[in-house]
Amino acid sequence: MSTNEALRAPARTDSADPRAARVRDQLRRAAFDLIEERRVERISVSDITQRAGVSRQVFYQHFRDRDDAVAQAVAAFFRELVPDDDEAEDPRAVIHRLCDFAARHAALYRNLYPSAASQQTANAYRDLLHPACFRLVEHLPEPATLADFVLGGIIEVLRLPAEASGVPVTAESLRRRVDACLDVISRP
Repeated sequence: MSTNEALRAPARTDSADPRAARVRDQLRRAAFDLIEERRVERISVSDITQRAGVSRQVFYQHFRDRDDAVAQAVAAFFRELVPDDDEAEDPRAVIHRLCDFAARHAALYRNLYPSAASQQTANAYRDLLHPACFRLVEHLPEPATLADFVLGGIIEVLRLPAEASGVPVTAESLRRRVDACLDVISRP
């Protein structure tokens, strides 16, 4: 984090106070629900605070702006999909959960992209998906490069919900597409 970002960071962003955490979760849930309903550019800080039942002042204690709240809301839901110790889990299971999430929340993806929050959200998604991708290719030459390549491919496949207007996207269809790619790297 740069010095300017640190100076602009809200006071309660990382507070361990249970009340602050509860309010932050209310705000994240409100932002998440709103982006499932409409495009990010049509959501205001007032919309989020009204949905969460808190004041604007409280909002700004936790988030810099609407885009920060939106990005953190989606990232928080991503984090719930990936266990803290994902080393014990099949990497495909992690990837499948993310596919399922993308299919269940296709409207969210369409409403999120393209917005200022979409890049922050994409970065959070990559950070969570990268370890599973690395574990899939760690037995191959140049695993770090291959993990980046696999990650990019999965993200492209998962972008379908954001771009598929009127086309039904199912978890099964996303899994089939991702598995077809993963099967190629799993071959001896």
